[in-house]
Amino acid sequence: MSPSQNSKKVLILGAHPDDETLGCGGTICRLAREGHEIQLLTFTDGTSSREGHQISRTPKLQKVCEMLGISHYTSGEFPDNALDSVPLLQLCKFIEENVSTTPDMVFTHFQEDLNVDHQLVTKAALTAFRPQFGLRMEIYSYYVPSATDYASGRPFNGNSYMILKRQDVEKKLQVLKCYEEEMRTYPHSRSYENVENLMKVWGAEVGAQYCEKFELLRMVG
Repeated sequence: MSPSQNSKKVLILGAHPDDETLGCGGTICRLAREGHEIQLLTFTDGTSSREGHQISRTPKLQKVCEMLGISHYTSGEFPDNALDSVPLLQLCKFIEENVSTTPDMVFTHFQEDLNVDHQLVTKAALTAFRPQFGLRMEIYSYYVPSATDYASGRPFNGNSYMILKRQDVEKKLQVLKCYEEEMRTYPHSRSYENVENLMKVWGAEVGAQYCEKFELLRMVG
């Protein structure tokens, strides 16, 4: 995943607002710095399934996108934590109707995540971007703390690394403060400390100071 001199179209898929930052916020910052065009699609508000009064995360997306360098975004209104109640065809159509040009790179969830919404977003992505003649694309799964690591099925097989600068790490942590109500106290998996520690560990795996790690699902070049 080395930087390219040519601008790429990058699509980020997140079941809920905050997944994009938790999963690949540092990578988004780097790709934006390099001049790539980045689009974000989210599917639910991330809170409506909870008891009591919960404020939707969707209004935060404009600020989040500005901070990360995302060119444009679309937020869906599918039922939170209940995407399994929606026909897969509707999820595929949501992607197809809101992505006007074929992306060069797609970042989506790990299909074995504990969260059912994560699983189905990736299933829809693989369906919408199924192999076709002339279609060249890279599709990656990202790691969401407290969803990817809490699953009991196949483990996340990170095999691709995006090297980050300290400024990317700091920006990711800063943007996560927009979702402060979703963050937890260390040593919870979804804490600021653990998010930063993961980037340090993943960097050390490949001789870098910081990285985000992804599982390559498909590459056609």
